[in-house]
Amino acid sequence: MQTTTGSVTVLGVNPRAAAIANALAAWGHAITVWDETADDAAQALDAALIVVCVENYDALWPLLSRHEQRLAGHDIVNLTSGTEADARSAAARLTGRGARYLDGALMAHPEHVGDPHTVVVYSGSAEVFHRHESVLSALGSATYLGEDAATAALYDLAMLNFAWATLIGYLQSAALLGTDGVAAKTLTPLFTRWLRTTVAEVIEGYADQIDAGAYPGDGEWLELDYPLMDHLIRTTDARGLDSALPRVVEAVTAKGIAAGHGKDSFASLVRVLRR
Repeated sequence: MQTTTGSVTVLGVNPRAAAIANALAAWGHAITVWDETADDAAQALDAALIVVCVENYDALWPLLSRHEQRLAGHDIVNLTSGTEADARSAAARLTGRGARYLDGALMAHPEHVGDPHTVVVYSGSAEVFHRHESVLSALGSATYLGEDAATAALYDLAMLNFAWATLIGYLQSAALLGTDGVAAKTLTPLFTRWLRTTVAEVIEGYADQIDAGAYPGDGEWLELDYPLMDHLIRTTDARGLDSALPRVVEAVTAKGIAAGHGKDSFASLVRVLRR
């Protein structure tokens, strides 16, 4: 493990923490990577900024507990994934020890850390964010979401939900076309172009509908979409594939129609999801 003297300590031994340290070093920041087993490990906590990225919160507290009293007066940015409750607990505990706390969510795989287009969101201490914004910008596009330390964690989960739903949809489509011998590299350019243009425009339109609470079915409506879902399920079953995903979509749509939204747009299903 490489350790250098500097004003930023990266706490964590995993691929994402390593990527964070490398991205910061590439931007010319002096970095200390904290090795808990080293004799002088505690000295690393004297850095002006401590960036934490460990596997989970269960791993966080044992790591910090031995040196918790040394954290007073330090700025801590925590990029460990967790829930809103985890973030609030960390904020309360660390600020209670005199530290200044900023929670964050790195929406990327390790190889994307340092790309200026990578989305990284933060919430908590505005003072910490603005003081170290140039350092945080080395990791990606830094967006501050407000004083509530839990907000970044909620965004993290919401964006993961979007990513997983999108990617499992892609995998389902690749599997379906693959039954006809279509290579994934053949279908992908068409799909990514569709995402950047048509699908992105539809999402923006849905945002307006959701915020307005009005879901006009001018161009598409649930009762129009619903039969197509059955076509997809029957074709998926006939090709010998798992049809759980399209059946979930069909079930949620059926609830929307039963609730009286049959003539409303697909965006009206947000009402079903809200229960």
